Amino acid sequence: MSDDNNTELEVRMLSAMRKTLIAVAKDTMTKPGLRHPLAENTQKMITDCLNLVISRQTEIEKEAGTHTKMKPVYTDEQTVQSFSVDDLKKTLN
Repeated sequence: MSDDNNTELEVRMLSAMRKTLIAVAKDTMTKPGLRHPLAENTQKMITDCLNLVISRQTEIEKEAGTHTKMKPVYTDEQTVQSFSVDDLKKTLN
């Protein structure tokens, strides 16, 4: 098997694992104040696995030159975008 095939297989496996772990987390979410069905240790293991998967996916992207350093933006998170007044004047004229 060539390196490209190995990398493609690894990318597919990592993606499947990430999606599965996220689905388990979503399916077991509970309302505030209720006891979570998973033990705290199990929840931590899921988080640790997700961190490993994402770290490896980032490494593969960097090696391939496709890593964009994009981060998720949450709806409750305020974002600040800076721009120069001169650039704004240019777009208005």
